[in-house]
Amino acid sequence: MMGHVLVIDDDDAILQSCRTILEDEGHRVEVASGGDAGLALLRQKSYDLALIDLRMPGRHGLEVLEEAAAIDPDLVSLIFTAYGTIESAVEAVKKGAFNYLTKPFTSSQLTAAVARGLEHRNLLRENVRLRRELKQCCPVHQIIGHSAALEMVLATLAKVAPSDANVLVTGESGTGKELVARALHSNSARSPGPLVAVDCAALPSNLLESELFGHEKGAFTGANQAKRGLLELAHGGTLFLDEIGELSPELQAKLLRTLQERSFRRLGGERLVNVDIRIISSTSRDLNTEVQQGRFRQDLLYRLNVVNLSLPPLRERRGDVAILVHYFLQEFSGATNKNCVAITSEALRVLEQYRWPGNVRELRNVIQRAVVFCDGDRVRVRDLPDYIREQARLGKKIHAEMGYKAAREQWVESQGKQYLTTLLRRHHGNISAVAREARISRKSVYELLRRFEIEAREFHSQAQTGWSGTVTPS
Repeated sequence: MMGHVLVIDDDDAILQSCRTILEDEGHRVEVASGGDAGLALLRQKSYDLALIDLRMPGRHGLEVLEEAAAIDPDLVSLIFTAYGTIESAVEAVKKGAFNYLTKPFTSSQLTAAVARGLEHRNLLRENVRLRRELKQCCPVHQIIGHSAALEMVLATLAKVAPSDANVLVTGESGTGKELVARALHSNSARSPGPLVAVDCAALPSNLLESELFGHEKGAFTGANQAKRGLLELAHGGTLFLDEIGELSPELQAKLLRTLQERSFRRLGGERLVNVDIRIISSTSRDLNTEVQQGRFRQDLLYRLNVVNLSLPPLRERRGDVAILVHYFLQEFSGATNKNCVAITSEALRVLEQYRWPGNVRELRNVIQRAVVFCDGDRVRVRDLPDYIREQARLGKKIHAEMGYKAAREQWVESQGKQYLTTLLRRHHGNISAVAREARISRKSVYELLRRFEIEAREFHSQAQTGWSGTVTPS
């Protein structure tokens, strides 16, 4: 991950050392002697990252940091500081610096700090892109996604919502059937009226009948007063019957008559109650199969299924996982007062490869858990549930049906990560030593670290070796 880097310091030796080290890594580097010169360059050009010395004559590093943030709010800033000014460096981080680097530092420490800063910049840009897509992909009632499969559903929804036609929403559990029902209601002429939701699977048949149709006083033991049912409460609006396939045959017959006559009697009552309602129902069952097996009335199905909206499972919504992940990260980061609003590319890749039998509901729960467990400002693979990480690991295992080319690629991938981890452990995380033994460039080592999502600092020991030249504090 190469970047355009600006180094601001009053020490020419440090400026030239940083330029040499970072240009060897492939970065485009410019230097400025002092705070005023650095701010002048920032007003003229756009940079990805700035390295700012904390103690300079004239403008103090904190002043430069604050003005740099005002010029370019997306600029990632790192602070140089000597051992005696750590408190000031911490204060700089509180004021917006991404991190600080203590003088004297080695070339390995400098390049690692810049690499982490640029990765943070890249994540910020990705977050901006995803926020833009979130605003564009959801024209009706927070239905998140822009995959072709979902777009077809949304196009049908937009056409049928203004009508008064009954709608049957089908799909696996967790695909968002109630969300679609709310979108249909809120985009209809009935939106000023009530939307009454009924979970047909939550209550026994006799209690559900009383809830739907209401009862008169004395209709049964314990009915001490009359009660209006949910059908009456939905008058002028929409009744959403969730999991309609769970209705008993008796209730199916009574509901069919209500739909035909637009009226009904409360339990124990004689007076007809007229209702004006639209019915939206949902099911995760195949109602045509239920009809064939005698468990669901065909005439009722005809009444309910004027328009069918079939929701695709999450595994068929290509590209939507990333947008949903970002949406839930924002939701739960705010709820938990954590700054965990990003996700590493490797963790996102694991989530995109998972099959999601619980669909969007399962993904939402997984992200909520990941935000709780994550340390820092991003979700990593280690923050995901064991069963998802295990499936990702098993998915990489070589099996006979893969074919030679795919099997070779997976073998090389797994062996490469194991080899790199062994070298890092042997050399205590020293990038230069790892590059020498592996006979590759330091740049290649950093690329492998990002690819395999390995933190070199996790292998550091008390004794660190690095660049033979020393960068001294000003």
